[in-house]
Amino acid sequence: MLATRGVDVCTEYGVALAVEDFVPCILATGALVVLALMVRERVPKAFGVAALGALLIGVGGFGKATWKLLVATGCWEYPLLEQLLFPCIAFGFAAMAWALLSAVKGQLVLGWPFVAFPLAAAIGALWMGDTWPLLIAAAVGATLFGVTAAVTAFKAGKTSVGILFIIYVLGTNILPPLAAQPRQSEEIQWAEQLTNSGVQLCFLLGALWLREHLTKKATTVAVEKTGAPA
Repeated sequence: MLATRGVDVCTEYGVALAVEDFVPCILATGALVVLALMVRERVPKAFGVAALGALLIGVGGFGKATWKLLVATGCWEYPLLEQLLFPCIAFGFAAMAWALLSAVKGQLVLGWPFVAFPLAAAIGALWMGDTWPLLIAAAVGATLFGVTAAVTAFKAGKTSVGILFIIYVLGTNILPPLAAQPRQSEEIQWAEQLTNSGVQLCFLLGALWLREHLTKKATTVAVEKTGAPA
């Protein structure tokens, strides 16, 4: 969901390629919803931020995919749909990183750095007239998010899940620069998008385990506080 590049809007994408771009969006949004629900059970006060983060990332990803589909089907160009991507994912991943870190720790963590960094990137992007500061902010947020999840899995002895999140972190950092390369063949674009779908599938599978793991921790803590039997 982080990939973008300059395109010839009337010739760059085939319809099938554009349709496939919805697949990683659906997988990633599913993972984010799973994690937002986990945050609600683990640290209810962080749920609003988690839900907002998931919504922003989903809007950014689906907006870009919709833009690509419109371009492929009729050369209809609505730049706003594409331009939503970076602002949405920069703030969305910052919100999700904060919410996930809070859920892992079982309490709210300091929030202002998670607001200040994407905000500074947004100001920089406006001043420079370029989106790359927002791309950097999104990459940092997604990396912190993925590393937090991976460390949690490794600490719980779930190496396989930790590897899934490592694949996710690598994918979110490697695929965007590759996709930004000009004059790519259709075969290369298919390879990149299918790889992205695989990366997001890893994310979804990891998220399902993470929700189960942290929800159990929340239940255990609640039982210990009340003294009730599990």
